[in-house]
Amino acid sequence: MAPTKTFLVLAAMTCGANAVTPQAAACPSKDAFPWCDYTMSPSDRAKAVVANLTVDEKAGLFINTASSVPRINWPAYNWWSEALHGVARDGVATSFPQICGVGASGNRTLWNAIADVTSTEGRGMNNNVGGGMYHGLSFWAPNVNIFRDPRWGRGEETPGEDPMINGEYAKEFVTGMQGDQKSGYLKVSSCLKHYAAYSEETGRTGFPAMVTSQDMEDTYLPAFEAGVTEGNASSMMCSYNAESYGEGIFGEGTQNGAIPSCANKGILDDLARDKWGFEGYITSDCGAVTGVENLHHYTNNTDDTIEATLAAGMDTDCGGFMKAAAMTTAYGVPRLAALADRALRNLFTVQFRLGFGTPDTVVPFAQLGQEVVNTPAHQALALSAAQQSLVLLKNEGADKLPWTAKPGMKVAVIGREANATTNMQGNYFGTAPFLVSPIEGISKMVTTVTCDMSDLNACDSVIASADAVVMVMGLNSEGAHPSDEAEGHDRTSLLYPGMQNDFINHVAATAKKPIAVVTMGGGPVDVTLVKNNSNIGSLMWCGYPGQSGGTAIADAIFGKTNTFGKLTLTWYPEEFTNQVTIFDMGMRPNKTSGNPGRSYRFYTGTPVYAFGSGLSFTSFDTKMVASTVPAVFSTVVSEYTMLKKDTTHVATISTTVTNTGDREGDQVVQIFASPPNAGVNGAPLQNLIAFDRIHLEKGESTTLKFEIKSHQFTFADRQGYRTTQQGDWKIWAGLDKSTAVQVTL
Repeated sequence: MAPTKTFLVLAAMTCGANAVTPQAAACPSKDAFPWCDYTMSPSDRAKAVVANLTVDEKAGLFINTASSVPRINWPAYNWWSEALHGVARDGVATSFPQICGVGASGNRTLWNAIADVTSTEGRGMNNNVGGGMYHGLSFWAPNVNIFRDPRWGRGEETPGEDPMINGEYAKEFVTGMQGDQKSGYLKVSSCLKHYAAYSEETGRTGFPAMVTSQDMEDTYLPAFEAGVTEGNASSMMCSYNAESYGEGIFGEGTQNGAIPSCANKGILDDLARDKWGFEGYITSDCGAVTGVENLHHYTNNTDDTIEATLAAGMDTDCGGFMKAAAMTTAYGVPRLAALADRALRNLFTVQFRLGFGTPDTVVPFAQLGQEVVNTPAHQALALSAAQQSLVLLKNEGADKLPWTAKPGMKVAVIGREANATTNMQGNYFGTAPFLVSPIEGISKMVTTVTCDMSDLNACDSVIASADAVVMVMGLNSEGAHPSDEAEGHDRTSLLYPGMQNDFINHVAATAKKPIAVVTMGGGPVDVTLVKNNSNIGSLMWCGYPGQSGGTAIADAIFGKTNTFGKLTLTWYPEEFTNQVTIFDMGMRPNKTSGNPGRSYRFYTGTPVYAFGSGLSFTSFDTKMVASTVPAVFSTVVSEYTMLKKDTTHVATISTTVTNTGDREGDQVVQIFASPPNAGVNGAPLQNLIAFDRIHLEKGESTTLKFEIKSHQFTFADRQGYRTTQQGDWKIWAGLDKSTAVQVTL
């Protein structure tokens, strides 16, 4: 009976616009199977279908390439799809800037809009699921790991180094991807990765991250907590590495006690599910289950590895370890069978939430097709995102930006990234509908000339013929070769790779005309030579700006836009690489190891450019007033153990911003707090406690009111518990501490 139903439905799928999707075809009628009653809750439907399956049918469902179940019309499904900054590896789709730049925009509305568009295109491209690679409705994004070390090859995929920003991004991205769910259905499933202390590529699959409870509590975990408790993420990914935090069912691990993330019950079931309330499925990173046994050596046989991971809370293996043969054997052991059934219930629940087994007419996103991909509105959003992702770091002298694009003006656009295309997309990129290189974007405004930077004589001639010079320098990601920063590849130096420094010095010394440098890349670069060279008037960072990157760069250079963001990373000097190894997970300074501290919260050195750096073509004046609730200290203390989302507002920071310059502009307003005795006994030097992005016309003022929760006046002690310090906390805006006001606890 069932195979006949499947044949008829599949035949109908070829019959035009009203074709039935494979996921809807799993239930050709409401009474076809008990779980086909879509008025039931997704979890009850999942219980019903798992109870109905045979062991042979179940056994093929535990890897990302889950098999079909023909008897019940259930389609094959691949859980692995990508959408870090636009749908990736699945055909033409809108290509947004890499997330390092998107984070710098400081624009929550933009973050949500990018995710909303991405999931709309993902639904339109993948509604007809069929088990193909990257062709599902479960997208493994966002990456909200902390950009702990500037050398990390995948740091570009994250919003930055700050737990609050990464948490806010997680919330906005997940809600944008999954939709408001008022219909009861997910638009797509969004996955928080890589849980938890993952932030290096070198030896990543077997790396034991030796992390303190203090750093876990206030650095590595907050973004995931926000993504679960405020974003309601329906998926999480356990990472390759192990952590010296948490616990596994077989006790401590063989690597100084570290527990592989995918076998770490302490962070999966106990923390994410039981404390945070996570409801969804947990996937391993690809190959991580194999690593539990063969690289971390936490287990030494197949059944123990299956038990360690499923008991920890993982549900599906991206890889082949938990293939059908292994799971068939596991089902012969009652305690493993119970764990496996629990995992299947989690997986089926998410599929039902996505609309599986429900008529397409009931699921509001099931009708979407290619017509929603690469629309003019989506292209406009990608351009706006690129414009807001730029950060102006230096702008001084008579020849500073913006330049005026005069008739007949000729600009030499030179440097390693002058003609970048796919490199503008960064890691995990898709097939963009078009890619506007820097030179192409600038060519739309003025005449351009260029040269190969390896031929200095030719470049000298080109520069001599031009009125101004734009040097586009930087890093290569996985979209260009050789890659400087990419998955599986960390940097060893913070300087421009190759001979770029020599080229910059040569041009700066000989050009004798206006020079602007644009730096492309994800990780921080030691640009001291550009910063200190008086012959270079301007320095702009563009991240990896996506399909319209060249247009956005040109718009900024010639003053068409003034929508710059702020750095969400500390740009360290090169000496940092000699002070601390990338394998040292410590955030706080350590005199014994020589670690100078990491991120703006703990770094004790002098950065090349500080977190929050970013200029504008106009100027802004900021004034602040702070007020608190009565008994503020006791309120903060009483709420130590509460989830951040449940803590109450204890202070109000009123911030008046006035555009005092001669043109309109955007400003990212960042509010920082510093506790009494900052930097002592592990207390942070400062924390970001609020931010927003505003647009002001010339002479315009606005007042922002930031309601600050008690959680923002706490930090972690050495045992990993929340604590605070009584006394005067300093609160200020941006990098100017002269604006500081006090909040007394």
